[in-house]
Amino acid sequence: MLAAGCGGDDGGAPARSTTSATAAAATTTEADADVATDPSGGCGREADAPTLLDERPGDVPLTFDAAGTERTYRLGVPPSYARDTPAPLVLNLHGSGSNAVQASVYSDLPAAAAERGIITVTPDAVAGQWELTPTGLDDDFLAALVADVEGRYCVDRARVHVVGMSLGAYKAALTACRHPDVFASAALVTVELFIGDCDPLAVVAFHGTADAVAAYGEGGTVDPATTPNAGLPGARENMANWADAGGCGPEPELTDVGDDVVRHTYGGCDEGVDVVLHTIEGGGHTWPGSDIVIGDPSLTTATIDATALILDWFEDHPRLRR
Repeated sequence: MLAAGCGGDDGGAPARSTTSATAAAATTTEADADVATDPSGGCGREADAPTLLDERPGDVPLTFDAAGTERTYRLGVPPSYARDTPAPLVLNLHGSGSNAVQASVYSDLPAAAAERGIITVTPDAVAGQWELTPTGLDDDFLAALVADVEGRYCVDRARVHVVGMSLGAYKAALTACRHPDVFASAALVTVELFIGDCDPLAVVAFHGTADAVAAYGEGGTVDPATTPNAGLPGARENMANWADAGGCGPEPELTDVGDDVVRHTYGGCDEGVDVVLHTIEGGGHTWPGSDIVIGDPSLTTATIDATALILDWFEDHPRLRR
């Protein structure tokens, strides 16, 4: 897997406000409701795959010819899908050594997205590992896969987003920055490494202070030098860089959410851009709110539901034409 750490401790940090554990973490842009739909070429065509299945994870395994190489992915089409109504699309990238079915089950994203009328696409990396380069076979595959789904289904191209966990979060950041004309926003879980050379982007992130795989960094409880990804910058440093790239102010507003989550919200950003970090105090290398327990149950918070907050974020951040 891949890591990220944190810059800056709590000393001298802005005073925190408090909100309920169920409060939404997305920051709504003024223009989100005003952005017109951008229908894809697939509008009007009959669906060629089943809608979401009843059994979890619900999405359907399919294959894709990527420049002569067969690649696999899972497609989640909401039961409410209508061929003449443009639907948002989410590209979901799994972590190192994982796969599409695990990502779909762990996040429960296909089912949760389907309830909101959102299509999900969850591809498999080769041997569980994404290429961590802005170009290459994986980038070609992901771009072609999204274009293929847009050509077969009625997709709102103003509302295409990407989410990833761990290594998949790093690849999600690379993919969003490589294709600013495709992706409206990104959600990054356990890794939020700022890759630089990126147009202003709405980014929401989640990182635990006790993450032993991708250390939170300064302010966390795990020495980054003891993790598999020692040497990478920390979570707050990464998010400050995302904020700077988005024209946001340098100091986030801190809000306590329940007993173990602190939301860092950067203000003053460019139009259509928001940058938010959720710090899970005592959280590990896990998906917040997941009902799949990996290792010590205390490392996965139940205070927030990352899947719900991510979908809120996507709904609030369409791609603006600049």
